[in-house]
Amino acid sequence: MHGNDSLQYIVLLYLLFFGTRIRGYFRRWRQPLLRGRAWFFSVSVQPDFYTGAGRRVLHRYWMRMFIPCVLDIPIAMAAFVPGHIQYMPWLMVVQAALIHINHVFSVDRAERQARRFVLPESEQPAAAVACSLHARRLRDYTHSKVEGALALSSAVALLWLIRYYFATADHHSLRHVFGVPVLCLYIQLGLLFVKRVVVAWRNPVPRTQAAEHMEAREETRKYYLRMCDWNRAAATAGILFWPILLSASPARLTRLSNVWTASWLVIGVVAAVWVEIKRKQLVTMALSVRPVKLPDLLHQAEVTRWPLCYQPSSPLLVLKGARGYSLNLANTLAHLGAAYMAGLMVLLVLLRTGY
Repeated sequence: MHGNDSLQYIVLLYLLFFGTRIRGYFRRWRQPLLRGRAWFFSVSVQPDFYTGAGRRVLHRYWMRMFIPCVLDIPIAMAAFVPGHIQYMPWLMVVQAALIHINHVFSVDRAERQARRFVLPESEQPAAAVACSLHARRLRDYTHSKVEGALALSSAVALLWLIRYYFATADHHSLRHVFGVPVLCLYIQLGLLFVKRVVVAWRNPVPRTQAAEHMEAREETRKYYLRMCDWNRAAATAGILFWPILLSASPARLTRLSNVWTASWLVIGVVAAVWVEIKRKQLVTMALSVRPVKLPDLLHQAEVTRWPLCYQPSSPLLVLKGARGYSLNLANTLAHLGAAYMAGLMVLLVLLRTGY
């Protein structure tokens, strides 16, 4: 896609993205009270919590919720005014990650503040916990037909691009022909890494309602894995469409751009509706089990330093200390994640994405 068609697509995509974010703000606004006024998220609070000191905790959570939105407005204006609208997709990717990271840390901080007003009997750790001995493997959550279709589509597109590069009389740079597919393949590699982290994530559960807790976590796990596969499919579609776009004549280019734009807008709307339905189902499952404080078996509160720590004795990627979550730099997945992000930065510089 080139010219005005490309810019219109980016604008429409951003508007759809902004609309889903507004729906997300409404959902996060109500989240502290989903279990009723006797709870603040998963913390059982005193009856006067929301009319007393807890009101400030709630208001601060609401203010932190809008931090990504406040940062988004000046960045979006800077992208529109000088005419650099092609950078908007990167803004959307960064904002999506920032929203989720901000929400996780904001909820954790709000719960820690609310525990000053907790009912004493609810803070007693579970007397017994359970942990599944079943070893989860990435291939257990992998569908061979889906993986085969993604691999075959990418291979066909790359072979097409190689033929296009050597068969056309015009001189084409490697960056122009292969830049987009290489970037999409690298993004797919990152999504596979995210799937590996999701599958490897393990936590104990209380013996009370253990089956219900494990079922809720398993459904949440499948939801995130499915989201990873959907995004991998979207990246593969981009790879497959790229040689079609390069080979199209100027007369067909506008029509192809319009078809591409309309298709992704429809897919985006359908996906947004499905995500909201699935989220409601996961919330219903989560509300069916009572939150229980688990014992600190690994003494995380004592050894963890926020936001980074180095604990070779702990097998976990993320530890939860007195001040919040901390990334364990001694974990192998942390090393792989750092290497991936460094490689992504190098790739963006080499490809000069956006030019």
